[in-house]
Amino acid sequence: MNTKKIWLISLVLGLMVAGVVYVSFLAKDKTSTSASATVSQEAQDKKEQKSTEELEKEKQSEKDKALEREFANPIIDVTNGKRAISLRVNLEEGVSGYIAPNSKVDVIAYETTKDEKKDKEYKSAVLVLENVKVLTSGKSSDNKEASLLYETVTLEVTPEEGVVLSLASKDKDGFYLMLRNSEDTKIGKAGIKQTREVIKEGDSDKK
Repeated sequence: MNTKKIWLISLVLGLMVAGVVYVSFLAKDKTSTSASATVSQEAQDKKEQKSTEELEKEKQSEKDKALEREFANPIIDVTNGKRAISLRVNLEEGVSGYIAPNSKVDVIAYETTKDEKKDKEYKSAVLVLENVKVLTSGKSSDNKEASLLYETVTLEVTPEEGVVLSLASKDKDGFYLMLRNSEDTKIGKAGIKQTREVIKEGDSDKK
């Protein structure tokens, strides 16, 4: 075999090897590109999914805020173990508008009874609770000005005291509140009762 044939064969073989290497490199590059594209697409999908979830959370948060009640006239937090109860009073019985959150008051319930046999009417007042904390005055929807013209006062009581007041609200004619000094914590007067005859017009003339 002469030198020219050897060189020719070598050239062909070299071209074949180069072709195989080139094809292998292209295939590897395509695989790498395909894998990279797949990873990139997955990352994009996750990002879009996360954005969608965040958007849903934001929408839900907005809905929750819309459902929350906004109190124009807030109430003090009720102490653990205590309860809140509202009593209907007017400004006179609410110490002329001086009742405010964190005030301490004594509660007087009053009632009217009749003696049919003697045709007489009696008015009674009894001290039912002492040193009770006021949580707020007025209604939750009242603005600052309206809350000063309150018709209700919300008190913090024990469950037992709440039962007493709820029963008194049905059996009695109404309530008076006595404002206490914030440093005066003495109790022991509950149960004090005063009763007097109601003098009607014309009764004095009969006498």
